[in-house]
Parts: sequence; structure tokens; C-alpha cells
Amino acid sequence: MSKILVLIDGFNFYHRLDDYQYKNKVCVKWLNYKKLLQAYFDDVKNNSFEFIYFSAYAEHRGKNSVERHKIYVKALETQDIKVVLGKFKKKTINRCKRSERCSGCNSKQDRTHLTKHEEKNTDVNIAITIVEKALEKGYDTCYILSSDSDFDTAIARAKEVYPTGRIVLVPPPQPNNSNRKKPYYIQAVQKLTKSKPLFISWEKIKNSQFPDEFKGLHNPWAETGF
Repeated sequence: MSKILVLIDGFNFYHRLDDYQYKNKVCVKWLNYKKLLQAYFDDVKNNSFEFIYFSAYAEHRGKNSVERHKIYVKALETQDIKVVLGKFKKKTINRCKRSERCSGCNSKQDRTHLTKHEEKNTDVNIAITIVEKALEKGYDTCYILSSDSDFDTAIARAKEVYPTGRIVLVPPPQPNNSNRKKPYYIQAVQKLTKSKPLFISWEKIKNSQFPDEFKGLHNPWAETGF
């Protein structure tokens, strides 16, 4: 029996799902990641799966956003998907520093203060998990659901300590599946994995949604618009 580890970069996927849902008016954010990944296996019963979802509650976006996310986390947990949460940190930046000038910009630089919120811990948590699981040989194949290049060092280290462990990138699809034709945006990380990426389709994503009423939970995007 093969050990399959699935690491999900929640916000990396969420933003792509959000864009697709808004443009196409089709709910795709109520996604069952377990059903999605297992749809690509012919022998699900002959594999041992471990799913870990990494994300953070965006409290700066308001109570409703957090409540929707908490409902979604509960739905994932019913599927034995482990949830690891980071946090958002408020950061004040200058809109334009004196030493900076964008290409072709003729505007005067200023010192306007902007407040941003940056997700913290998620990338670090994923990177640590990649290396920890490699050290303990906790997978035969590890699927990383992300197109983030911040994991390249962790992937390189995992391949060093556990060269027989297979690592496969699963990037979120582009709106028109154009990533099948233009894989260059994950090419650097792909070279480290030494494995062909798994390009999932929007059709599979649409077919892998939780039911609107699921184990006492209601799809939080069913009635709130897109």
C-alpha cells in the first residue's frame, strides 16, 4: 500500500477559485480536496492518504468572511483533513520610497502610508512539514497543491534526505486551463521535484464540491452571491 501525502496551500488555491467563481458564476470554493485528489486515482483503496490543509483566518476582512472560512474548515475536518492555521499580520508600508521608481513612471514619489495584511506562518508550516515528513519517510508520494515558489528550499532538502520519495506539484488551474500549455511559471520548482506536475481541470473541481447541505453544514457561498 502506497502512502500518499497531500499538502494544501489554502490561500494559493483560494484566490484562483475566487476569480473563477466570480467570473463564471459557478460555486467552486466549497471544494472537497479529498474528493478532488482521489478522482485522479484508479486504486484509491490501495493507497493510504494523509491530507493537511494550511491557511489562516482573514479577520481583517470582517466577521462574515471568517465565519464562512470556519464553516469550510469544519467541512474539511469531516473528511479527516488536518487543518493547520497561521495568522495575518498588519504591516504599514510607504507607497513609494524615495529610492524606488517603477519603469516608465513619471509621477513624483511620495511617502503615503498604506496598511497591508500579510499571511504569516503558512509557508513556513508547509516547508517544515515537507522536510519533517521526508525525514520520517512519511510518504511514497507527496502532492503539494500550490504554485508558490517559496517551498523550493524545503523541496530540495526533502529530496536530499529522502531521494526515493516522490514529490508532485499540483498548481491551481488558470481560468482557461492555459497552464497546461505554459508550465514555465512552476518550472524552477518542477526541476527540483524531478516529477511531472499534476494539472487538474476545472471540470474535476466543479465535480468535487461538497453538497450544499453536508453533515449539518450549509454551503456559505450558496446564498451570498459570487
